[in-house]
Amino acid sequence: MLSFLMALSCGVVVTTAAWDAESRTARVTARHRHRIEATTVGAMERAVSNRSAGASRTVAPAVWAYPAAHRHSDTISVPFGTPAGRTATIWVDDAGREAQRPSSEAQRALTAAAAGVGSFSLLALATGTVVRLRLFPVETRSLTQWEHEWEAVEPRWSGRLRREQGPGDA
Repeated sequence: MLSFLMALSCGVVVTTAAWDAESRTARVTARHRHRIEATTVGAMERAVSNRSAGASRTVAPAVWAYPAAHRHSDTISVPFGTPAGRTATIWVDDAGREAQRPSSEAQRALTAAAAGVGSFSLLALATGTVVRLRLFPVETRSLTQWEHEWEAVEPRWSGRLRREQGPGDA
């Protein structure tokens, strides 16, 4: 029980530390991410993503200006069916290059929870294994001792003779 409580408290500490680190990183990242409007300049097309096997996304060529007078152009992800000339919201970094949006609170919470549950599980499994391995010889010794004691008590208790006992032995 003590090892379970220690694993639980370590899981809580890891969850809190992961939440703090993720929140700090998100605050720093958010300072360098800007949400802007880009205008599509061409037809939408399907592109196969390299990140996951077989998953595809729709992209279209677009232009945007960030910082103020710097014009950029690239392909951006757009909803299916987006025609040319339509605006789409994108996130860019300080130089105006397309970037990932800052992580949401839900994403940070999920990451922190996964880290805490993972550490708790690992510690609980490790301490449970250590306790089990430590108690195995104790249990074996106890069962062996019980067998020896039962050999001495059983003939008197059951009234049966042991093989080595004769009729006059008590």
